[in-house]
Amino acid sequence: MSTPKKIYGSREIEANISEIVQKNYLHFELKGLTRHTRDIISSVVNGILERIGADPLSSFHLFSGVMEALLNAVKANIRFTIFKKEVRERLFDIEPSKQEVDQILAVILETTALRDAIQRYVVPDKIKREVQQILTLEEKIRVKKQEITEKDKLLLFSIRNEIKKDERKISMKIMISENQLLLRIRNDSPIMDIDMERIKQSREKHYQLYLDGRSSEFFRPEFLDEKESAGFGVAMIDEGYYSIGLNPIDLFTYIQSKHATTVYMSYPIDKLQSGAFG
Repeated sequence: MSTPKKIYGSREIEANISEIVQKNYLHFELKGLTRHTRDIISSVVNGILERIGADPLSSFHLFSGVMEALLNAVKANIRFTIFKKEVRERLFDIEPSKQEVDQILAVILETTALRDAIQRYVVPDKIKREVQQILTLEEKIRVKKQEITEKDKLLLFSIRNEIKKDERKISMKIMISENQLLLRIRNDSPIMDIDMERIKQSREKHYQLYLDGRSSEFFRPEFLDEKESAGFGVAMIDEGYYSIGLNPIDLFTYIQSKHATTVYMSYPIDKLQSGAFG
């Protein structure tokens, strides 16, 4: 008979950290990435790395990569929600019936080719600005406790409500075997084919620079693709792998599906223990 799973809230996780980091399989569900959530993830991930005897520099790069991947997942859920909002508004310009709009929107969002085609008519810079605006407003409210305008509140709460209504979450699994530490991070928003291709091309450029011993030069303006969903975050994760002597092309992968995007980050434990110079 299998052992029943324990389900912990954030307070229970904090209270049971020493027990949790001894487990070889962990599954977390996140609704966002608040400072409190970051602190909990830090305690868990760094506790596991200490347990397996990881080199401090390797631990730093792994943890930084995990946080980048989680932030990318948060941004992806916000981005897709804003994309959906933009498409709905454009549909209302040509079809005043809410029922008709909802039906057409559902078809568009369920069909990869249609999503990609429609994306070309939605201004990417506008979505990028709104994503950053939402992240900034969340930071002001949760960390800095600053007042925001009524207009900003309306935007923030409308996006929050849409994410809640669509049940868009982020999940993180950590699996430890004798030889490998594997992290799986999944967000409930599909990545567009055009963005997936952009990421692939960007990573290939970075890899070629790495082969030439110049991977850090990728962050110069002439190399880094700053278009939304294809730049800094993925490059930072890749650079973390390069910094500890690992090839991220083999160990860090993106998988797209109809309703989600999943990232797998694998680290050989012996390499984590020995570090870049081992």
